Amino acid sequence: MTPGVRNRLVYSGFSSDKGCKRRLPLNQYLRHLAFSALGAAKGSRRPAPPPLNARRSFFLLQYSPALGTAVHATPLIPALRAAVPAAEIVVCASGFDFEILRNNPGVDRLVSTPDPTRQFWPAVRAIRAALPLAGPFATLASTSNPRIPVALAAALAGARNFVGFTLAPELARAPVVFDDSLSQIANNLRLIAALGHPPSAHFEPQVFFSEEDLAYARTLIARFDDPTRPLAVLVTQTSPTQRKSWRPERFAAVARTLIAQHDANILLVGAAAERPMVEEHAQRIGNRARNLAGETSIPQLAALLSLCTVGLTVDTGILHVGRAVGLSMVVVAPAWSPPHEWLPLDNPRYIVLKNLDLPKATPDYIIDEVSVDEVIEALDRLLAGDTGPR
Repeated sequence: MTPGVRNRLVYSGFSSDKGCKRRLPLNQYLRHLAFSALGAAKGSRRPAPPPLNARRSFFLLQYSPALGTAVHATPLIPALRAAVPAAEIVVCASGFDFEILRNNPGVDRLVSTPDPTRQFWPAVRAIRAALPLAGPFATLASTSNPRIPVALAAALAGARNFVGFTLAPELARAPVVFDDSLSQIANNLRLIAALGHPPSAHFEPQVFFSEEDLAYARTLIARFDDPTRPLAVLVTQTSPTQRKSWRPERFAAVARTLIAQHDANILLVGAAAERPMVEEHAQRIGNRARNLAGETSIPQLAALLSLCTVGLTVDTGILHVGRAVGLSMVVVAPAWSPPHEWLPLDNPRYIVLKNLDLPKATPDYIIDEVSVDEVIEALDRLLAGDTGPR
């Protein structure tokens, strides 16, 4: 009997205790199904599958909870192409991931499905419908997809040979455990080795955009009186649940210096919900600033960032989109977050300013240890093309 969803947290289904029907917490219910699926697989008499390194088709599941995790999974696409040049790559995705991969030329087929963590059974049906029709394939899950519903949906949909990060390793042929000493990107590239191929070279994130996206981005820039001036983009907002903010008056001081010393136009970007807060920043800067928060899709934002000269950003999702299109940026980094996990270190396009180490953020933490003068000096270096050692 197909269990019915009573709410997002509690499922009603048959328990293994004398076949009685009872309500189970979501994680317990999914574990129950996971072990049932595992037992059925072990009881089968199918021949041993061929080795993973013989796979030429790959089925990638992407259901990231945040923009940054979606962007940091994109190096898997060129890495798979490098390891298996004739690979067929099919991706099931929703939300951020679908938008990030919409124009990716390395993806043979991109399928929009419900997110298994939100709509479990519709996701199972959609994933099953998207499976490759012929030939052995491997199912991959990046660091952004460790949650039990993703692996379980793959198993129930018939997505075989699960390789990746999961909290249900019993459902994976090759489970991978996150290594805290490595970056998100390096952890994702470990999936290539888990498939039986030599360790992959480093690949940067990639976000692609269409000619229509680029044309739209140019119309936004055309709002300036003189759109030929250098274009500096400011990313001022971060998640309200994370202590990664820099004071508004400091952003304004930097922007006014860029206008005075480099004759720059200033763009401010963000999500639609952030528009009122971003507008406060624009008002502090003056009439050479434009608030574009909420006016772009993710591909359009990528196109817009590709046209900018330089960026100033806190550690947040749009930073990673800028990195994916090669925008030179100064990153104001928080003291409590290990920079190696998310930030672009040892790359001359980026200057990461982190002046303090804390084990965790306090409730009132703001990145006051990074000064306006330091940021201006770093932006001057990027604008001058001087990115060598100090």
